Amino acid sequence: MRVGLVSPYSWTVPGGVNQHIEHLAEELEARGHEPWIIAPVGALTPRRRAVDSRRQRAAERFIPMGSAVPIPSNGSRAYVNINPRVALRMDRAVRQKRFDVLHVHEPCTPSVAVAAVLLAACPVVGTFHAALDSSPWYTALGLAARRLVARVDVRIAVSPAAMAYPAKIFPGDFRIIPNGVPVEKFAPAVGAAKVPGRVLFIGRAERRKGLAVLVEAFARLRRRRPDATLVVAGANRRQVIDAVRAVQGARVGPAQAVDLAGVEPLGWVDDAEKVRQLGEAQVVCAPSLTAESFGIVLAEAMAAGVPVVASDLPGYRAVLQNGACGRLVAPDRPQLLTDALDEVLGDPLLRLRLASAGLEAAQRLSWSSVSDEILQAYEDAVTVGDRPGMHGLPGRPWFGRAMVEYFATSGRAGRE
Repeated sequence: MRVGLVSPYSWTVPGGVNQHIEHLAEELEARGHEPWIIAPVGALTPRRRAVDSRRQRAAERFIPMGSAVPIPSNGSRAYVNINPRVALRMDRAVRQKRFDVLHVHEPCTPSVAVAAVLLAACPVVGTFHAALDSSPWYTALGLAARRLVARVDVRIAVSPAAMAYPAKIFPGDFRIIPNGVPVEKFAPAVGAAKVPGRVLFIGRAERRKGLAVLVEAFARLRRRRPDATLVVAGANRRQVIDAVRAVQGARVGPAQAVDLAGVEPLGWVDDAEKVRQLGEAQVVCAPSLTAESFGIVLAEAMAAGVPVVASDLPGYRAVLQNGACGRLVAPDRPQLLTDALDEVLGDPLLRLRLASAGLEAAQRLSWSSVSDEILQAYEDAVTVGDRPGMHGLPGRPWFGRAMVEYFATSGRAGRE
């Protein structure tokens, strides 16, 4: 089966959606299918060098969709291509590759995902990843968004939290298929020698990730456990300080007044270093404040056999099975976070119980299991999606050709 995996987000910027697509592509190829990744590019990051290296080995399986720019999105920044001329690139891609299925992630995100759904000449599967209370894209598109999603033959959400908002505004059935975890990659961390008192945070220094709350909670923890250490994988020292100062504001003086005793910021880390850090950690902390639909960091920690302390958010609660696989704490409550970390660090039997439950749950999130469900969705899409008029724009090829040519000529002022 030839599958087009469409991401609206820059392939060279780290993110959960692209990580999902990358692992799915590897699993599909291992099973004899032909996956093609379709995404914009942009932003020079350490990940870009790693991605470019992989792309040199398999350049024929990546279709670039122009340049991405950062825009505010869901408490963070998303790198997307908002140039409507991307329709020309997408039209060419779907016509030339003749996909059996087009799997579009975040199908209402302009412009790459929207163009893919509109121009698809084959059955479409759409996956919703984000946990939203509202969306400017859905609001702005209105009826057009509902008509767009009506073209999607099978709709997937990675969790109940990711399904809640789309299900309210897009009539139709959704199926829950979680993010997958490459459990074999994290196996070396299971049973590795731990550093006593080691807490690990994995993520960016964005406010919604709660790093400032964790730094405050950790400073309190150090008063109880002076030998405790906090490793921050994903942010450097300056980013950690800026994150704390952005939250504490006037309560913090000069930058050196931020208490980072025992904190070890690593900046961006590759997969091998992440596995090594998971092997040394006694607990992984995910103190996010909001907008978490799943929590891939939690699932990776579980696959590595590391207990988790996380914010009690719907997406996290589902991954941790209502606390069976980790401690859940009310968001933005540093004192409660300190107490939970102290409890887990001080109780070896609790750590063993949480780690064992996490390992068992991670097996059900393995890419082997998740890919079975996704492939079933593809087969269902082919079965129900083979209906005249459901795919492509009305009157194709002349209407579609006219539309993409219009975008190609009208967008010359903002070349990609």
